[in-house]
Amino acid sequence: MSTLIFKRNTIYFFTSFIWTATLSILPQAYFMSNYPEQKNTYLSLFLLLGTLASIGGILTSQKDKFYFSLIAPARRRNFLTACCIFTMAASFSGLLGVKNLGLYFACFVLLKFISNFLYNCLDRFFVGKTAGEQLTIHVRSNLFFQLLGIMLAPLYFSCFAAYPSQNIILIWTIALLSMLFLSQDPQTIRPDFRADEGSLAKSMLTFYDQLFVAYSALILTAVTMLISMMIYILSDYYQFSNPTAKGGTIIGVISIFAVLTVLRFGFFSQQPIKLTNNPNFSAHSNGIATLVLILITLLFYLKVSRSFAFLLGGCSLAGISYGIFLFCTRNYASNSSANIGANPGLISIYNNLPNYASLACYLLTLSVSLSAKTYGLDFSKLMLKIILGFFGLALITLFLMWIKDKPFRVIQQIDPP
Repeated sequence: MSTLIFKRNTIYFFTSFIWTATLSILPQAYFMSNYPEQKNTYLSLFLLLGTLASIGGILTSQKDKFYFSLIAPARRRNFLTACCIFTMAASFSGLLGVKNLGLYFACFVLLKFISNFLYNCLDRFFVGKTAGEQLTIHVRSNLFFQLLGIMLAPLYFSCFAAYPSQNIILIWTIALLSMLFLSQDPQTIRPDFRADEGSLAKSMLTFYDQLFVAYSALILTAVTMLISMMIYILSDYYQFSNPTAKGGTIIGVISIFAVLTVLRFGFFSQQPIKLTNNPNFSAHSNGIATLVLILITLLFYLKVSRSFAFLLGGCSLAGISYGIFLFCTRNYASNSSANIGANPGLISIYNNLPNYASLACYLLTLSVSLSAKTYGLDFSKLMLKIILGFFGLALITLFLMWIKDKPFRVIQQIDPP
């Protein structure tokens, strides 16, 4: 069963790979080549509309009639899943070969909608039908494949973006493997299963969960800003030559160290990162990670060194911090949704957070781009200031979570389990 869980979760590599490519490399290169004067404004608007499509996909997957039509019975689930993966691969292939702006936009929006719809449907199904040790395996393999896609996509496309035929063959190979492994999953819906058993609970989030959502959203917004604008920061702010390759390398280094961190503290550690025996994640570990992210962003802003090797070294620390954040937040969201008495809808909210974070990011980026163009301001410098502000707010939110959780820890010390 553990092997099947690991194999079926290759779908998370597929979605992560294409999401990272369409966030940090492909649109940037497209607009830099075809619309260099309006690249900041066009990119912000383009990614903003793509994010709205992503949110639409997640919200559609939360409608029970769409969700249950996809997951039950197993034969129908496999067929509809294959259709979604086929659409994703076809639309991504369009991004590699289409030059017309309207068609490029249509492929991008379709890809974002379908991929987020499928991702959240499958994640709800897997989390809801997996328990105990198998859920732990699911969470860890989920994170591993996601981070693997985040790591490989920028490195690969920064080197081979100019080879569309090769890239189309690669993406269809990954898609077909994902279809094959998903079809081997034996989980089925019981004949007596009622629709309301799988429906998302309508209960409100606790105050602690609200703080958790706010903290996660702030970190994700800041990281999305930094990654999506990395190529332009290196090009305009640091005046580096070949910014696409160097930007892809920096994003790849961040992802590599994030993957290694998840492996170290998730897969190979006998005592994974946690706060206590309660399901809350480590405020201490996340606090240190957030401080490191603030420090690295500050180094970028101050231009302490123009050495590319120095920036790579700093980004390796940022990758470790981001890996801690991803492991802790994903683990908490999955366990909270699976635990009896907890909020089962938190997993869908968590899955949609990157889209809401991206929406906030691109709205801000579009506003800053227009303001910088109007008033002659330094766009990259303004963006780095905003990123620092989001990391600072995240640290404050994390402190509030620590205060909220403090009574639990005091009680646990008095009356240990």
